[in-house]
Amino acid sequence: MIVGQLLLSLTIAFVAAIAFIAALRLGPGQRNGIFLGPAIAILLAPLVVPPEATFARFLASVCSLLIGTKIYDLNLDADQTSRLGWGALLAFLPNWGSMVLRRLVLEPRPSQRDNWVRLARGLAGLGVSLAILCWLFRFDWSGQPFAIEHSVKVVALFCALIPAGGISICLWRLAGGQTRDWFDSFFLARTPADFWRRYNRPVQQFFFEDVFKRVGGFRSPARATLVTFTVSGVVHEYVFALATGRVRGYQMIFFLIHGCAVAATWRARPQGWRAVPWIGATWAFNLASSVFFFANLNGVLPFYSRGIPEWLKW
Repeated sequence: MIVGQLLLSLTIAFVAAIAFIAALRLGPGQRNGIFLGPAIAILLAPLVVPPEATFARFLASVCSLLIGTKIYDLNLDADQTSRLGWGALLAFLPNWGSMVLRRLVLEPRPSQRDNWVRLARGLAGLGVSLAILCWLFRFDWSGQPFAIEHSVKVVALFCALIPAGGISICLWRLAGGQTRDWFDSFFLARTPADFWRRYNRPVQQFFFEDVFKRVGGFRSPARATLVTFTVSGVVHEYVFALATGRVRGYQMIFFLIHGCAVAATWRARPQGWRAVPWIGATWAFNLASSVFFFANLNGVLPFYSRGIPEWLKW
């Protein structure tokens, strides 16, 4: 039943996106007027999943957000995207490794052999990572400080995300598609700004191309960065609010903290041995600030064995 409702939500979102694609060849005034209808349908589609199915609604919300992001990008670049055939436009919608269609042609095309080798490594790495995660979530954390449980689980989760992202990218490329790598050694990030250049690169590219550049870009980098991270906070609040039925503000706090950190470090390029303490400081900053992100996630799935601390509850 829940699977059927999740599929219905995805179907509504995809049909609404396809309906908007048909309007790409219209003039800006007509197209912008039509855009609102499909966008609302896409963003409200997760409501067909019952609220008690929290995780399924969370997945539906993430998918709706990604699809909504894609038609927003198509609309912004309609002069170019309206000239593309239906095949390219339809293939763009389920391609989770690309959020900015005009930049897709610049992504690398590894050989089939490279993709198969990377796929094999990814499957092996994911198997090990999932085994460790299962053990960690069965471990008795009652005698450990919250900070230890949080840090160990977050690091383990991200260790699993790296091969999982690699697997999805390899499968898409083996099927003949072109896409963007999800991650770029983000554990080696030297500053918060460097981290967000390396982490979730498809979404990072969207925020850079379709938000950051349009609100000042490098002419006003501090302001553009803060606006971009504010927008990111809003869309993450949408995902978690639909999933849990509550707006807690944790996502906005998390992304505003990171927006300030990125604005403060975007010029920093530590080199050589000086990079070592910067990497350590970035790790510490990310682990400490991510408490707000995972406090929300704990409302979707029981991430912490004892729930979130009292000081995080409001």
